[in-house]
Amino acid sequence: MKRIGTIATRVSVVAALVLFLTVNAGAHKPVDVSGPATREEPIVITEHWISWAAYNELEQPGEVHYYRLEGVNRGEKIHLSLLVPQLERFEKFFPVIALLGPGLENDLNDLEEEMVQEILSPKEREGVIIRQFQEGTGGSFFEPFTQTRYAERQEMNIFAPETGTYYAVVFDPTGNADKYIFAIGEEEKWGLGDILTMPRIWWDVRMFMETERSTYIATGIMATAAVLIAIWLLKK
Repeated sequence: MKRIGTIATRVSVVAALVLFLTVNAGAHKPVDVSGPATREEPIVITEHWISWAAYNELEQPGEVHYYRLEGVNRGEKIHLSLLVPQLERFEKFFPVIALLGPGLENDLNDLEEEMVQEILSPKEREGVIIRQFQEGTGGSFFEPFTQTRYAERQEMNIFAPETGTYYAVVFDPTGNADKYIFAIGEEEKWGLGDILTMPRIWWDVRMFMETERSTYIATGIMATAAVLIAIWLLKK
């Protein structure tokens, strides 16, 4: 039994390595979105330059999600981009992204100032930069590791005018609510410790992207293959 357990462990590690090595250069580390995402209790991003992805959902009309970017130094680049699942019901879903922080010059991107003030309530010395989706600018994106497709919306690249705390925000002023993927940062940083999380990431992303049926089938095939490999190794 001990030998079988050792073989099974090796198979699991090999499978995880294979999954990890298939991650393309554009992969993002997932953000934990299990907690609140309010201004009072935002989702905290401690290393804003690392490539993160928040697979999240606006569940109610008027809901606003806040991501606090801590320790931003003057002159550092803040990169934000928004995607949605490439499914039919998302064709008219266009959430807005905003950046709040010290020293920013207001750029409301054609949104009314009263609306922005009501929705975001920026504090003293906080400027607001808004980015909306511009018709005809969005493309599509295929992620090979999870085999999922995304519709690109808008992005933002800002160099921080002052050192301080900034807030990246997602909301929809039209009242629509649905799933979105919010990418923060650009630097890829995957360590060996991330290898064992890859199967879980693969599963969670595919569930979020509503590919349940094909995910169950693929999981069954991989599980069967792992068992067959274990049996083959046991006979060696």
